[in-house]
Amino acid sequence: MLKNNTIEHITEIIGFLNANTDYAVLRNFEGLPDKNNSRDIDIIITRDSYKKAKKALVELIDRSGWKIITYLNSDRLISYVCAATTEESTEIVQWDFFFDTSVWGVQLMSAEEFLKHKQFNGFLYYVGVECQFLDKILYNSAVGSKYPEKYRATREAAENSDFVKEKIKQIFGCSSVDECEQKRGKRLFFKALWSNLKRRPFGVLAGIFLFLYTFIGNYLRSRTGFSIGFTGPDGSGKTTVIDTILERIAPVFKDAHKYYHFRPTLFGNLGEVAHSTGIKKEVDRNYSDPHRGGKTGKINSFLRLCYYSLDYIIGYFVKVKSVIRITRVVVFDRYYTDIICDSHRSRIYLSPKFLYWWGKLFIPTLNYNILLTASSETILARKRELDEEGIRAINAKIDYLAGKKGYTKVLNESTPNVAVNEILTFVFNEQHKKNLKRLK
Repeated sequence: MLKNNTIEHITEIIGFLNANTDYAVLRNFEGLPDKNNSRDIDIIITRDSYKKAKKALVELIDRSGWKIITYLNSDRLISYVCAATTEESTEIVQWDFFFDTSVWGVQLMSAEEFLKHKQFNGFLYYVGVECQFLDKILYNSAVGSKYPEKYRATREAAENSDFVKEKIKQIFGCSSVDECEQKRGKRLFFKALWSNLKRRPFGVLAGIFLFLYTFIGNYLRSRTGFSIGFTGPDGSGKTTVIDTILERIAPVFKDAHKYYHFRPTLFGNLGEVAHSTGIKKEVDRNYSDPHRGGKTGKINSFLRLCYYSLDYIIGYFVKVKSVIRITRVVVFDRYYTDIICDSHRSRIYLSPKFLYWWGKLFIPTLNYNILLTASSETILARKRELDEEGIRAINAKIDYLAGKKGYTKVLNESTPNVAVNEILTFVFNEQHKKNLKRLK
């Protein structure tokens, strides 16, 4: 059973769609609004209907107090991930508005075709079992993936219907679902492309152009998902806070997030690299003590900085940017900020001001940089990996960064949920403001 706030949100949105749009839910609608059997709510809607209702829909979400934390605008769908958070819990609902079933701009089945077969169950409109099956089998066959086993009952109910067989023959030239699955992949995609070129030559060219335009745009801007890094002294409660946040956002992001420690790790540990090349005979692998290394000189520190900087720069484009271009989240337990705040850990003994400006010039920034800390007394009571002097030194650097744009200081003096709520409220509000601007 969903929480009352989520039930109210789903009821409000569905009520709005009932009154203002031509739509239908594609699948997993049976338990709504009390129970959601999926991580998202998939809706088929005509592009014109969505455009006419978009402004009022966004205003409705905004007025309700829910935040649009991710917004994806692609050729075939619009996606909103909406969230509401309190000190005790976070509620998340993902709305996916599909304009058709298509692959790389090549249409397999239009919204109009789906909506001819919509039905009403007293709460919402939904497509019948044949359309539910076609949406999945057409898409999966064209991209070369297997039909999901969890929808077996849908398949058994629909695969032998005349409507399904006719559509499969029209698009792929196959006489049965089994034949589609045997041929799935590039062969069927090009069959679909040829079918489109014969039926709607200008439409398929426009679809491919729109796909390329949105795909490239989403990658270059990388503004759909978001990245967040956490830095703080040992004992600040960072691990607990991160784990709690990941648990809170799990309903949508459990399989849609990436987690990294300190850096993207495109390149290996510096000590291990030196050892493998023969520069260093032995490697200290006592990883339980992150502050075990001795102090390095300025030249050695600068060389270490350059090595790690390459990892941040190249790794960002390979491992971060490619993820946040879609509705995903990247989390760093420590990031470049840690080099500024805890030089002993990274063995880069350079001026915090120099490291800050180096980062401004060369290091790709994350969307949110959280400086998590507490008083030295609180930290010492939790963990004694650092002495009071070491904690004060790190906190002084945190205070220095806290006054800079792009950094947010959060005190974790009480329960983790208090800090988690403060962080999520801040991030969700910022994401909401950004997405409202994009949606205008």
